[in-house]
Amino acid sequence: MRQLLRAAVAGLILTAAAWPPSAEAKLLRKQLPLNGCRGYHAAKGTATYTSSLGEKDHPDGDKLVIVIENVPLPPGTELLVFVHEVEVGTLTLDKRRGGQLTIEPTFRRPAPPITSGSYVVLKLIDGTNVAW
Repeated sequence: MRQLLRAAVAGLILTAAAWPPSAEAKLLRKQLPLNGCRGYHAAKGTATYTSSLGEKDHPDGDKLVIVIENVPLPPGTELLVFVHEVEVGTLTLDKRRGGQLTIEPTFRRPAPPITSGSYVVLKLIDGTNVAW
């Protein structure tokens, strides 16, 4: 019985010595290429998802940044952005025929995560695919 009691006390001491748990910084970054389609083959871009916790150079939280360039459409054209078939926002083409959409989490809506199996689609208002 004494040996069992000693083992329990030793376990408590070791557990207390390991408390608080070590805080490790975590940074996850996934990037997907975007390519033009159906008459918009010149369009190129990226979708970058970043999730960080305790990292010095990055604020904590999730962020999704979608960048597109060289879209053969007039400046001012709005593109709808879909992640996993859910519309997450719009971006407007600038005078250089490119644009950027940054999605950061809010109280009501988190930034949608992407993985290597994810798909991001940019569409015109009429539903025509421009890039994926």
